Amino acid sequence: MRAFPLAFSFAFALFVGAGSTLAAATEPAARAGYAIGRVTMEDGSPLSGDIQDVTININGVSEAGEKVHYSPAVKNGTYKQKLVKGQYSFGRSTVKVKFGEHTYLFVLVPKGSLWNKSQDAEDGLVQDFVWKLTGRAETYGAQPDPNNATHWHGMNIGMRFQTWRSDTNKAPGMLPEGSKLIFTLVPTSPSIDGRELKTITVERDWRPKGSPSYNDDLHDLPPANYDLSGVARLPDGSTKPLLLQGAGHYPKFFEKVSVVMGYDNILGGMWKQPIGWVVD
Repeated sequence: MRAFPLAFSFAFALFVGAGSTLAAATEPAARAGYAIGRVTMEDGSPLSGDIQDVTININGVSEAGEKVHYSPAVKNGTYKQKLVKGQYSFGRSTVKVKFGEHTYLFVLVPKGSLWNKSQDAEDGLVQDFVWKLTGRAETYGAQPDPNNATHWHGMNIGMRFQTWRSDTNKAPGMLPEGSKLIFTLVPTSPSIDGRELKTITVERDWRPKGSPSYNDDLHDLPPANYDLSGVARLPDGSTKPLLLQGAGHYPKFFEKVSVVMGYDNILGGMWKQPIGWVVD
C-alpha cells in the first residue's frame, strides 16, 4: 500500500474537517437566549406563492413570573428572536397567501415534538415550520375521515349523490352495486404555491345503501381551481356520464362544472365546496 506524504495527509484532513463544518452549518444551531428557526415548504424549499405574511408565536413566562409573548419577523425564510430569561413554547403559527380574490390563512406545521413543550431560554430554542399543501392533518391520528375537510391539509370537494333531480322533478337513476365513480379534475390555475399541476383522476366506490353516504368526497387535493367531470363505471364495464350541480347551477345539472377554491369567510381558510351529482 502506497503511503502519502505527511504534508498531504495533514492538508487532506483539514479539507475533510472543513467540509464537515460547512455541512453542519446548513442546520440552525441553538443560541443561548434566542429562538431561531426556518419556515419552508414541506420539501425544504423556500415558501412560494403570493405570500402576504408569516406569523410565528412564542409564548412564555419570564424568571420574574411575567407572561411574555413574541412574534418575530420572518425574513428570507428565517427568524431570530432574543428572549428574556424564562421558559418558552411555540403557539399556533400561520402563513397568509393571496390566491385570486382572497387571502387564505394556513396553519404551519412545526417540525419535531418540542414545539409545544416548555424550554429554557438559556438553552436556546430551535424550531422549524413547514407549510403543507396536502396530507393528513397531524392532529387526527391514523384514520382521518375523507369526508371531514379539517382532517386534511389539502382542498376538499364534497361530492354527494342527489336523491331528487331539481331539473326534472323526479328521482334520478340508481347505479347497480359494484359500480365505481371516476372523477376527473383538470387544473384551470396553478396551485396556490405557484406550481403547475397535472390532471387528477380519483376513483370512488358507489355505496347503494348510502351508509354513511353514497360515496366519499374528493379530498386532500392541491389547492387550485379545476374543471370537474365524471363517469360511473358499471360492473359490466359500460359507463354513464355523471351530471353535476355546483354553486349557482340550481336547478340544472351539467357534465362539466368549474370548481373555484372556496374561501371560509369566518376562519379565513379553505371552504369545502359542495357538488351534487346524478345519473340519467
